[in-house]
Amino acid sequence: MAVLAGWIRAGESGSIIGLPGAGKSNLLGYVSHRPEVVRSYLPDSFGDLALVQVDLNNLPNNDLSTFYRIILRSLYEAHDQLAVVDQTLASSIEMLYRKVEDKTDPFLSQSALREALFLCHEKQIRLVLVLDPFDQFCQVATTQVLDNLRGLRDGFKATLSYLMGLRHPVTYIRNPVELGELYEIVDIHQCWLGAMEGDDPRWVVSQVEAATGQSFSEAQIDRLIELTGGYPALLRAASLWLANVTSVPSQDSWQKLLLAESSIQNRLKDLRHGLTGEEEAVLSVLQEAWMIGSSKSRQESLRQIAEKYQPVLKHLQRKRLCYETQTGWHLFSLLFAEFVAGMEGISAGKIRHDAETDRFFLGDTELVNLSERDRRLLQHFLSHGPVAHTVDDLIEAAWPEDDSGGVSNEAVQQAIRHLRKQIEPNPAKPCYLITERGAGYRFFAEGAPRG
Repeated sequence: MAVLAGWIRAGESGSIIGLPGAGKSNLLGYVSHRPEVVRSYLPDSFGDLALVQVDLNNLPNNDLSTFYRIILRSLYEAHDQLAVVDQTLASSIEMLYRKVEDKTDPFLSQSALREALFLCHEKQIRLVLVLDPFDQFCQVATTQVLDNLRGLRDGFKATLSYLMGLRHPVTYIRNPVELGELYEIVDIHQCWLGAMEGDDPRWVVSQVEAATGQSFSEAQIDRLIELTGGYPALLRAASLWLANVTSVPSQDSWQKLLLAESSIQNRLKDLRHGLTGEEEAVLSVLQEAWMIGSSKSRQESLRQIAEKYQPVLKHLQRKRLCYETQTGWHLFSLLFAEFVAGMEGISAGKIRHDAETDRFFLGDTELVNLSERDRRLLQHFLSHGPVAHTVDDLIEAAWPEDDSGGVSNEAVQQAIRHLRKQIEPNPAKPCYLITERGAGYRFFAEGAPRG
C-alpha cells in the first residue's frame, strides 16, 4: 500500500506484477473498493482521490469507441465511490455515459471521457484507473488503442494515472516498439506480489476455516505456512486439503501427501511457467546444492551460487520465490523446493556470446553444434534484444548479400527450426525464440516465461 501510495503521490503510474495465485487481482480489487486505505498512506494535504477499476476481461470489441466507453462505464459504475468524493461529479459522469453508451463514433465517446477528466481536473481530484488484467488486454489491443491510452495520461498528467495488473513484465507480453511511449509507463514502476508475511498468511487460513466450518490448531497453521511459504494460492489449496481430510494424518507426512494433490501440483506448475529459463536453471542448481549431504561441500556450493548468480537471485527474491539468510539462499517453501528438485526438461540458463573467444553458451554449456547460419542468427538476436525481427531482418543478418534476394520464407523457417533444436529444451514449445504472429520472431536470451 505504501508503494502504491508513493506512486500516486508523485503522479506516476505503475505495474503490480504477480505470478498466478499471488493475489494480484484481489489486491487491485481491494484498493479499488477501499480507496480510503490507500488514502491513509497519503498526506492530509494530498486532496481527493478516486480509484476506479476498469475490467478488461472479455471486451466486446477491440476498437477505440469501445475502449473509451468501457472506461466511462467503469466511472459510471463507481458512482457510489465518486459520490463520496463529489456528488456533482458522480452525477455528471452518469449523464456523460448515458449520452454515448450506444454510440459507435469514437469521437463522441472520446469527447465524453475527456469532459469527465476535465471535471476531475477542475475539482482537483486524482483519478487512478486500475487496469486489470492488463497483460491480456495488451496482447490484443491495437497500437491505436495503446497510443490513446498513453495520450490520455499525457493530456491529464495532473489528474490521471494508472495501476496495471500483470502476470509478467510487459516486455514478455508485447513488442516494446508497438507499445511505444506507453512502455515507459508500464515498465518503470513495478511492485511484485508473492509469498505473504506477517499476519497475512493466517488471515488466508482463517478464511478457509470460516468457509468450511473447520478449526485448525496453531501447530497445524504453522505447518501449513511452513510448507507453502505463505504463497496465497498454495496456502489456500493446502488449507482446503486439511479441512477436507476425514482423518488428519501426522504432520510429518503432509509434505508428501500435499505434493500428490492435483490442486497443489497445478499451482506449482503455474509458478514454474512464470519463470524465465535462466531463473528455472538457477532455482534447480540452488535446490541441488541444498541436497548435498556434506555440510562443508554444501556451504561451499551455496557460496559459489550466491557469487555467480547474484543478479538472478535478487530478482527471484523480488518475486518472493527466494530469500537469503546467513546460511545461504533458500527457496521460499518446502513444497516448492521439492517440486523444483523433481522438475524435468529444465532450461540450461541464459544464452550469451563470449566476444573474446567468439563462442556461444547456453548457461555454462557451450553450443558446439551451431552452424554458421545459427551463429549469425544468434549474434543478430543478441545484438538487438526482444524486439520483433521480421523475415527480411533475418535474411539480411544471416544470408550473404550475394544470394539474399533469393532466400525464401521457407528457408528462414527451416533455419529457425534448426536453431531451436540447438537452444530450446522443448523446440515444440519454444521460450528463447518465439514466433510472433504477423510480426516475425522475438528472442529472449534468458528464456521467456511460458505461462
